[in-house]
Amino acid sequence: MRKQNLMLFPPEIASEFVAEQEGFSALAYKCPAGIWTIGFGHTGNVFENDMVTRGEAYRLLDKDLVNTQEDLARLVHVDLNENQFKALMSFVYNFGLTKCRRYTLFKMINAENEQGIRYWWPRYCNPGTSFEKGLKARRLRELELFFKR
Repeated sequence: MRKQNLMLFPPEIASEFVAEQEGFSALAYKCPAGIWTIGFGHTGNVFENDMVTRGEAYRLLDKDLVNTQEDLARLVHVDLNENQFKALMSFVYNFGLTKCRRYTLFKMINAENEQGIRYWWPRYCNPGTSFEKGLKARRLRELELFFKR
């Protein structure tokens, strides 16, 4: 697959993959960070007892992914193929720009260091927490997609 600038991809092409990784909740819940969350990981203007349909959740996700794409453009300075774009959209959507700026993984991506990417990507899974196993599995699915041709 030919590499392309990541801003050429419409952010919604990552929706299905991100939605699968996030899982769906019609009812608002507090995420591990204590933030009210709904749908497929949406956190903006969410309150206890809020509810959404699956369709509403996809619309929120698509809006959120526009911001995620902008964040990704600040982090990655090399061309990506579509699978790499989707995998990174999932990763950045999960962690956010502030955290990702500090991650060695993005240095490896910008250096196009395959060995470094494979080493660092699975390490971002909140080790020592009850969420580690699920996040580790998510990181491995993202990594597999990133290197899928």
